[in-house]
Amino acid sequence: MNRKLTLTAAAVGLFSAVTLTSNLPLQGHDYDRDEQHFSEAAREIQRGFAIAPVKLSLEGKDPRLVGLGSYIVNAQGGCNDCHSCPSYNPGHNPFPQPFGNNGDGQVNNTSYLAGGVDFGPPGHTVTSANLTPDATGKPHGLTLEQFEFALRTGHDPLEHDLLAVMPWSYYRFMTDRDLHAIYAFLSAIPAAQTPDTHCTNAGQ
Repeated sequence: MNRKLTLTAAAVGLFSAVTLTSNLPLQGHDYDRDEQHFSEAAREIQRGFAIAPVKLSLEGKDPRLVGLGSYIVNAQGGCNDCHSCPSYNPGHNPFPQPFGNNGDGQVNNTSYLAGGVDFGPPGHTVTSANLTPDATGKPHGLTLEQFEFALRTGHDPLEHDLLAVMPWSYYRFMTDRDLHAIYAFLSAIPAAQTPDTHCTNAGQ
């Protein structure tokens, strides 16, 4: 009887060990995938800080969101092309002739994201908005909720304008975290005045 119980217990133990071992690769794969995700996020945050064209104010902000927001704005979103006038410092336009002078692409850090780029036919000009923080530290004067609303719907909740040129119809599919990161970055950049002389295209 004891021999039977011992054999039964051994069989159960062996079955449990085989079952556990057979599941380990799947668990390991999930762990590796999570680690890879976090590693990629850390690299994006680090890259975001490296490519930020202006000095950032991190007081009271989550540095991870600010760094990620910089990565999205400066490496993915192309926000500078439409919201900085001109987009690049003189002599640094990266586009070849006749559109520029094949420079290194150094971003205009004086009026970075301060708006002033004109779009549209005569009489129907749309001018890009100033995205830098206002006196209260809010980008374009928008709260986070208002910013999300604008990016999700294409409506400026303060000026009651349609975002006619802004590609919000694509940005609306961003995750909440990505939009929060963009907002955090825009909250961390220096305030700047929209240039008196507007640009007629973003490549100037």
